Amino acid sequence: MCRSDITARIRIPFLRRHRARSPGAAGPGPRTLVALLLLGMGSVAAAERTATIRGLPFIRRYAFEDIGNISRGGRLGFDSFGRVAIIQDGTYSVLNDATWIEIAEHSGGWARMINVVQGTDGHAYYGAYGSWGIAELGANGKLRPRSLVPAGAPGWVAMTNFSEIVVTPGGLYFAGFNGVVYFDIRTRRHQFFPTAGVSRIFALGDRAYVSCHQKSIQYIDISSGELRPIPGTDLGGLAADRVGTLDHDRALISTRDGRIQVFDGTALTPWAPQQRDDLTGRVSAIKQLLDASMAIAINGKGLFLISRGGDVLLSLTNPEYQNIADIATSEPGVLWISSESGVEKILYEKPVSRFGQPLGLPISWPQVVRWRNSIIVASGGRLYEPIPDSGAGVTRFQAVPAQPIAGSWGIAASGSQLLIGNSQGVLAVEPDGRSVQVLTQMDVSRLVMVEGEICYAIGASEIAVLRRDGERWIECAPRIPGLGYPSIVHATKSSAWIELGANRAARVVLRDGKLQARLFDKFPWTELRWVNVSTVDDTVMLSGPPDVRLFFSEQTEDFSEAPELRQLLDRSPYPVERVRKAKDGTLWASHEHGVFTLVPENHTYRFDTTTFDILDDRTPFVQSLPDGEVWISTGYALYHVDRQSAQETRNPFTPILVSAVNARNTDESFLGSTPTASLGRVPFGANNLSLRFFAGSYSSYRSPMYEYRLNQETDTWASLGTGSLLSFPELHEGHYQLDVRVRDNHGPLGTPARFTFEILPPWYRTSYAYTLYGLAAVLSLYGVVRWTGQQAKARNAVLEKLVQDRTNELKVAMEKLNEETRNAATLAERDRLACEIHDSLQQGLSGLILQLDATLKLPSLTSDVRSRLSVARNMVSFTRHEVQHAVWDMETPLLEGTELQEALRKLTALISPGTVRIQVSASGAPCPLSSSTKHHLLRIAQEAITNAVRHAAAGKIDVHIDYQADSVTLTVEDDGKGFDADEMLANGLGHFGLRGLRGRAAKIGGDVKIRSAPGKGTSIRVTAPTQSETSSSSHAADPAAR
Repeated sequence: MCRSDITARIRIPFLRRHRARSPGAAGPGPRTLVALLLLGMGSVAAAERTATIRGLPFIRRYAFEDIGNISRGGRLGFDSFGRVAIIQDGTYSVLNDATWIEIAEHSGGWARMINVVQGTDGHAYYGAYGSWGIAELGANGKLRPRSLVPAGAPGWVAMTNFSEIVVTPGGLYFAGFNGVVYFDIRTRRHQFFPTAGVSRIFALGDRAYVSCHQKSIQYIDISSGELRPIPGTDLGGLAADRVGTLDHDRALISTRDGRIQVFDGTALTPWAPQQRDDLTGRVSAIKQLLDASMAIAINGKGLFLISRGGDVLLSLTNPEYQNIADIATSEPGVLWISSESGVEKILYEKPVSRFGQPLGLPISWPQVVRWRNSIIVASGGRLYEPIPDSGAGVTRFQAVPAQPIAGSWGIAASGSQLLIGNSQGVLAVEPDGRSVQVLTQMDVSRLVMVEGEICYAIGASEIAVLRRDGERWIECAPRIPGLGYPSIVHATKSSAWIELGANRAARVVLRDGKLQARLFDKFPWTELRWVNVSTVDDTVMLSGPPDVRLFFSEQTEDFSEAPELRQLLDRSPYPVERVRKAKDGTLWASHEHGVFTLVPENHTYRFDTTTFDILDDRTPFVQSLPDGEVWISTGYALYHVDRQSAQETRNPFTPILVSAVNARNTDESFLGSTPTASLGRVPFGANNLSLRFFAGSYSSYRSPMYEYRLNQETDTWASLGTGSLLSFPELHEGHYQLDVRVRDNHGPLGTPARFTFEILPPWYRTSYAYTLYGLAAVLSLYGVVRWTGQQAKARNAVLEKLVQDRTNELKVAMEKLNEETRNAATLAERDRLACEIHDSLQQGLSGLILQLDATLKLPSLTSDVRSRLSVARNMVSFTRHEVQHAVWDMETPLLEGTELQEALRKLTALISPGTVRIQVSASGAPCPLSSSTKHHLLRIAQEAITNAVRHAAAGKIDVHIDYQADSVTLTVEDDGKGFDADEMLANGLGHFGLRGLRGRAAKIGGDVKIRSAPGKGTSIRVTAPTQSETSSSSHAADPAAR
């Protein structure tokens, strides 16, 4: 939940009953004078009046070494985001929350800026040697000067260091030793006012004044372009050394001789508080604060905050504040100074102040009491007292001149009574100045004063009790054994409570003249927890784990419920571990990260969780003194609640988006000072985005932390951790809504800020790209569909070819099967014919051959007859062989081992009757022919020659073979009788032999051409392919072959 003042509307009965009671550890007692050996008489005299106690404000220091190239003398200012800046000789460093960043451009020969201010038009203006102008941010995020010096500027301008800049509603004044330049923002025109010895320039309202050496204060008259001296404003031959605005119509002017005077535009008058508060010395800086008070730094003295009425509110006189160079402020309660060693932030309006070594009070488990209207602190076994007249606004301490030898480990006070406990017992300081040992032989660690002037002396090994009996302290009951070291003690009206450590607490009470101690070591939790003790009127609370509480009633002396108090604490925004009730009824609640208060208001309590949130100590111990003064302490810290400080008005913490850093190339772009700035549209190349934030305020003592949520409306926030740079690596394109808020250890501060931006898509994810992608997808889909169709067609073609091939293979297989079937039938028929021919024709031919052989042996045969018989015998023998080969489908014996041409020659030799001249010739390159082609061509030639011999009475027969590349032509021509080829073909293809010729030619894929005429011979031409498509054995089935 966001921290704010929370009013818990709970009616608390005990608040009304006990509102006027004092719950302090000590009750009233007689007043006595304490001085003696222990406390110096000077301090006693000073304690007769109640002095205001105030410690140092909370201060944060930044050494020059941590800032950068800065040394003493740098000017303080603020940039457009409200960040404090220090400027010196071209360096411009700003404090972004906890980190100093140098943003001035140092390369490129730019003018070395020595002063930068914010103009009324939103621009930053600079002054430099011989130059002035606008300080603007470059593309690299660096601040660079842009000169406004006109071309016709006077010569003295180039020799002037413009270190002074004053902003007025209409324009700016740039001043240096040699003169003043006025720049009109609206008209962008310059006016030049040369004057020697310029020391300071300042403004009252819209009028500007200049102070020069050896001259009166002069008014800069813009309308006439002249410097007008003001009578009676001579500073005794000196010039204004430092000037600060006192109010709208007056200014404080200091000179080198230490005088501070008030200037109202017409005259000078002495400043009254200077002499009254001894504010003498040379002033090094003057600054008006936002509440109209003044901050004045005086060399050799320190820093002083003066109210509007002239009272000193705060004085810091330590050596580190005696040589301040500059002062700046931009928000209430926050003051910046530039000292010799660095820059400091002073939170001067916090409701608590701190004590420590700088004020002469080393802190080690401190105990605070008020004695004789003065504060006494026991710390580290020593006693400390305030220094009389230690300075307005801040209380310094000193060790008491004479310290007890055994130390001071426990103190208690009641009125004028002061008791000191140590290893030797208890010392009492008597009114007559004597110190009396009232308890001996006991190591006392803590003293607890309760009502009735009873004081418990508690040690680790023994516990005793003292009572004031008239004018002296006496031990009024037997001692009892101790329960352990009493780390922290608390007082109720009559008892003492002791925090002894983990799971141990104790109560000590004097009852019926006897000391009683009750140890509590059994609790409703098992883990080891420190037991914290709280006292609220008659109720004691014991707490261990968060929100686990036990309540003990001092009236019944036993545990009992306290429903009102439990209900109140249950509504607390933090787990409360200790509660202490102050005199005014305010409840002070301690928790893990500091304290807050429950302020009584209209019979209820209002939760104030912001006023004291500067305290971040773990479960601090709250001491409420009888007069209502509140001190807060831990083992090594001591704070005082400054009652005169009004409740703090919290400055708003609204995060400001300062810049965006592209993590890819570390380019930093500054965005402007609007808290709800938009990043706009960010290119995808810059999607590694780092955003730098500024908390918007420096009012927090510790560095602020950030929480953020991205594109969420829930209450779930992510912590940024340390630093103010929020990184988003690899953001996807789209619209983003970023909420950022500031927090500290107590919770959220201020209000969240919302920033919107858009990450543009890369070019390949733009709408145009997606359009192209869609078009490409359509084209690709079309291409795929088309390619798929083509592939389908190709597959179909392949399948069709495969089917065709398989069909052809099946057809071939079927033809082969049919051929084999025919061949089987042919073979069967052949076997039958072979048997028949063997038994009949072959036997007859064999017998005929024997008869011819016998006839040829007759001596009576003439040679002509013998020759004819020999031819007949050869023809019969050849016929027998032919019959045998035809039966068994074998090639003719004429083709065995030879080619067609040679077979034709052999054939003509066998069948020639000797009266016919047969000539065989060939042309072309012989090529291999299939056996079927050769067989059928040989039979065609045999048939043609036989017909020419038998029927045509031919005398000459020419047989010619012509080999071509893809065919062979057989031509048989004779000079016989011839015949009418057309008539024979028209009557049914003619003779059986001619039909046989055509049948054989068809078997080898050939063509037969017959030319003949009566008396002109005959020409038979057969053309066949060289590779016959018919089977080589197909001639066997032809009847003509047989």
